[in-house]
Amino acid sequence: MSRAGGTYRVYRDGEVLAASLRGRVKHGAEERVLVGDRVTLGLHRDGSVTIEGVEDRKSLLRRRSPGKRRGVRAVAANVDQVVVVGSVREPQWDPYLVDRFLAVSEANQLPVLLVINKSDLAVWPAGSAGPADLAAPYEAAGYEVVRTSARTGEELDTLHRRLGGRASVFTGPTARSGAGRHTTVTAEMHLFEPDGFVIDTPGLRDIGLWGLEPLDVVHAFPEIARLAPECRFDNCRHLGEPRCAVEAASARGAVVPSRLWSYRQLLREALEAARPWS
Repeated sequence: MSRAGGTYRVYRDGEVLAASLRGRVKHGAEERVLVGDRVTLGLHRDGSVTIEGVEDRKSLLRRRSPGKRRGVRAVAANVDQVVVVGSVREPQWDPYLVDRFLAVSEANQLPVLLVINKSDLAVWPAGSAGPADLAAPYEAAGYEVVRTSARTGEELDTLHRRLGGRASVFTGPTARSGAGRHTTVTAEMHLFEPDGFVIDTPGLRDIGLWGLEPLDVVHAFPEIARLAPECRFDNCRHLGEPRCAVEAASARGAVVPSRLWSYRQLLREALEAARPWS
């Protein structure tokens, strides 16, 4: 469930055991043992526990390696979904930051659940966007959205059901800083009763460390990807090219302007990162 130095905390039959790596696993594995891995344990007469092997993984959550322009690093295994949490206030809803987290999740080919929290804190003057309006562009794009309030209990049962039986990574802006940062320095997995798990990873919230490929960005905006075949040019990037179907859809309100703006910002960043080293 977590690692501290050479000691691994492993969940087994309702209890947490302290285990170490057996030599052949420690030196022979292609990937180090990750949070979320299913492992084979050795239980020894002296009470010690060793990790004897790692089972095949059904998914990997990756991030860009710190300090490197190229290269990725796996941070968690067997993730079932990424839960992107934003709030209507404290911090204020930031569409670009939410879209960035969604893009990272899509790049890892993991299902996404978007949670809009603190809906009870908002006072909505006439003509301003409420929680339903914030959710609308994401629901239209095909994302599942849950609106919650810890104070009133709104939709918490729905969220709990969605977490049951799954290994979920939580990410998104935090109330402490509003910048998606927190103090966790190692990945950890926590039991979510009765049969779910929540994975906390330091790298996923530090979104500045992620490297997105241009194609990842396109896939992260389904409503834009669906319109791409209608563009005049096959290689249209929807950055202002003539007869762009996405531009036309935005002009008539079929694509939300904030989503198009986020797409363009992320695509420019990905294109810049993909440039050859000078």
